[in-house]
Amino acid sequence: MKSTRSSSGHRTWVIPAPLLAIIATFTCLGLFGDSALAGEIKDPPRFTKASDYSSAKDWNLKGENLVPWGHNPLYFPLKPGHKHIHERPDHPDGYYRKETVVLDKTEPFDLPGIGKFKAAVVQEEEYLDGVLTQRALNWFAIDKTTNSVYAFGEVSWEINEEGKPVFGGTWRAGELDGNGVAEPGLLMPETFNVGDRYLFDGSESEAYGGSENMEAGITITVPAGTFKDCVRVREQSLLDLKDITDKVYCPKGGLVYDTSDGKLVASNQIPGSDVSSIGKHLKEKQKYTPPVAKVSGDQATQIALKTIPGKATSVKIERKRGHNVYVVEIMTASEGEKDVFVDIETGEVVGTD
Repeated sequence: MKSTRSSSGHRTWVIPAPLLAIIATFTCLGLFGDSALAGEIKDPPRFTKASDYSSAKDWNLKGENLVPWGHNPLYFPLKPGHKHIHERPDHPDGYYRKETVVLDKTEPFDLPGIGKFKAAVVQEEEYLDGVLTQRALNWFAIDKTTNSVYAFGEVSWEINEEGKPVFGGTWRAGELDGNGVAEPGLLMPETFNVGDRYLFDGSESEAYGGSENMEAGITITVPAGTFKDCVRVREQSLLDLKDITDKVYCPKGGLVYDTSDGKLVASNQIPGSDVSSIGKHLKEKQKYTPPVAKVSGDQATQIALKTIPGKATSVKIERKRGHNVYVVEIMTASEGEKDVFVDIETGEVVGTD
């Protein structure tokens, strides 16, 4: 194991892949608490194309069997009023919190080869340091004959610095998408078999990725409690092969740990758990003063290209890691798309992604 020193003066440890795999597993099980390693899956992608995973053509979906409400024992209940909270204090952009609520609404679908059915509407709101940054409505349904849980799309909004929603994107099964038609995704199968693989998002242009069942028989402790007989699922984006997330699902807890979104802190699925803070802790937007850039977009692009060589494809100003930055997207020859964050006032590179 060797180390290098970043431009900020912090020492970065370069960990051999076999040791990193062990650390990732221990982190997933909560053995490292809220360490800096939490949330980072650095393993190389195990699979790289959609054909590596099962998809809708393999699942025998029928509209008459798909219903909005139900419960797979390893997933959270799809029933109106269900609520749960995840938090990740060590998120690089601030104290992260996600609130999930199953709304008392349904979304109608009529898909070729599947038929008509209704999906549950699941709202997710994301906060950084108490400020709402994103809202999404997801469309989920459950097969009443198997209890398998499926995703049929989402619509999302980002909340800008003035507190106003800005359309973030959408995908919907059955609609034209990329080179074809968006397909459903499988979120949790009827039976958990280690080694099974399946697409969890089916939009080639917006959200496209596959899941692999990695491990069963896990015991994990999170703020919401200790859970046994849990399973670990690895989600791998097919749009960005470095975007890898591990998730731990448990009976009586649903999704209890997510390397991206953090740990379950409360769920009304758990007796005595307090979800009363959902929707109530939001900080009011402070008076917004637009950031003044002392570095131009062209200058930021040149700075970014010196850090990561390639072709710059876009430049935009965002708030990242406590700084107003240019986010310079760069297409590299060997690593695909990378982002470089350049401070708009100092021109300093404050991070990459």
